[in-house]
Amino acid sequence: MCVVSPGERGTPEATGAESNTLSSLLPGGRLPRGAVVSTGGDLPLLIALAAEAAGDGGAWAAVGLPQLGGLAAADAGLDLAYGLAVPEPGRRWPEVLATVCEAAPVVLLGPVGQVALRTSRRIAARLRRSGTMLLTWQDWPEAQLRLRVTEARWEGLGDGYGLLAGRRTRLVVAGRGAATQLRHAEAWLPGSDGSVRLIAGPAATAGGDVVPLRPVTAG
Repeated sequence: MCVVSPGERGTPEATGAESNTLSSLLPGGRLPRGAVVSTGGDLPLLIALAAEAAGDGGAWAAVGLPQLGGLAAADAGLDLAYGLAVPEPGRRWPEVLATVCEAAPVVLLGPVGQVALRTSRRIAARLRRSGTMLLTWQDWPEAQLRLRVTEARWEGLGDGYGLLAGRRTRLVVAGRGAATQLRHAEAWLPGSDGSVRLIAGPAATAGGDVVPLRPVTAG
């Protein structure tokens, strides 16, 4: 992985999405720049969102994620040639994160423990100035969007035989403003080829309930 200078960032205002991508779950079908999006402790979801946010050949960085594998990142669509990794930032992770946010428009942050509100607000101000999108492994104070996997199961295995065909998940999205109403969908996260696609959804969720998983239809 390599460090990308601020002049090479190539940051668009926001990333759009096709109808079968995770971004289609979000208000306006876009991942917000200069904001925080939390992923509820699900690493495949974190990587998939980063791949959508970075786009083709976009710069990105990972802080505090020693478990992030290059193969999984590449399969999800992240270009390893434009990545920067700081696996062990230590207790001074806020300073490390602030520096990284100046070098990459998309940043993944691993588990860092409890985050003080003052620290969260200082980071939020840095994100707004730089236009960087911060994707956090853990829940985050005042995150603009919160995505989480409420159910997941691997498919493809029989009674002790067969190959894993993919990880089928149920996703829920909540947030501020237009995202206050819960939305849900079903997705392969990842599918058999490592990519991510929606199976069913998105749909609004009334009263916080989530509908049962539906059978996968052909095609």
